[in-house]
Amino acid sequence: MVRNVALVGDYGADVELVYGTTKLKFQERPDDFFITKASEMAACGLDRATRFDLDKVMWIPWAEEWFVPLFGGTSPVIGQLTEPAVKMLQITVGMRQHRAAMRKASPQLPLGDKAD
Repeated sequence: MVRNVALVGDYGADVELVYGTTKLKFQERPDDFFITKASEMAACGLDRATRFDLDKVMWIPWAEEWFVPLFGGTSPVIGQLTEPAVKMLQITVGMRQHRAAMRKASPQLPLGDKAD
């Protein structure tokens, strides 16, 4: 999933990709972004429920070597998030950022240590 785009120079662009997998792992990865509803899957061009691992993110150039049309199409874009899915992604990312800030603000004591 392309999550972000940054313009580079006059004509280029880099894109932020989020790794997607059909291995859902709801219990192990509850803070990832999931597309599981049939209507959302159809809008995104997905044929199966997909988990986007928000810890596996990479910036790459928008270039033909990385992005080619599938199945004789004219664009490498196979779908897009619906407005409700975009809002859910924003909520998910916001919750992750909040939890990370809370962990940083109040680190846990190592096991066996006592606060004075």
